[in-house]
Amino acid sequence: QVRAVGCRPCCHLAPEIAAMSSVSAKGKAPESGPTTSPFDKKRRLDLLLLAHTIVAAVCGSLAVLFPHLFGLFLGEGWHGAFLRWNPDDPQVKLTHVIIRLYGALILGQAFIVWHVRHTADGAMRRGIVRAYFVVFSITSLVLLRSHLTDQTWHMSNWVNVLLFTGLAIFYGWVYWFSPPP
Repeated sequence: QVRAVGCRPCCHLAPEIAAMSSVSAKGKAPESGPTTSPFDKKRRLDLLLLAHTIVAAVCGSLAVLFPHLFGLFLGEGWHGAFLRWNPDDPQVKLTHVIIRLYGALILGQAFIVWHVRHTADGAMRRGIVRAYFVVFSITSLVLLRSHLTDQTWHMSNWVNVLLFTGLAIFYGWVYWFSPPP
């Protein structure tokens, strides 16, 4: 067995070193114990939650700082300026407040998911995955209903419907077919 010079088994890299040192000269792991796979359930879920954290942090921040970018999905027209903080239309101002509040919730979710990544509590991790499945499923249904009952046909609405439906399917797959450990 090969061990890194000066590295004790109790150091912070012990699992990775143990996995590397348990490989024989022929490149096969001994029969005595499992090796750490980068594709095991916990690591896959950690990667999913990391991706979710990053996307949620970016989208939440953009919604808080630049609500008019998301107002385009709600039928707001482009006013020719990227930094348009105070629109003149009272309805657009109300829309921007709601988008900013929703952005704050999404940003808060990013922090929650970031911290859930570091917990070993399987019930908590399964609960988060199930909650996102429910949230994205309901969001898909609400967006689909809104789109189908609207008088105008917006291609950008289909992008939202497909995005949230895809997220619901993905989180549902993780919950039912590859549940978190």
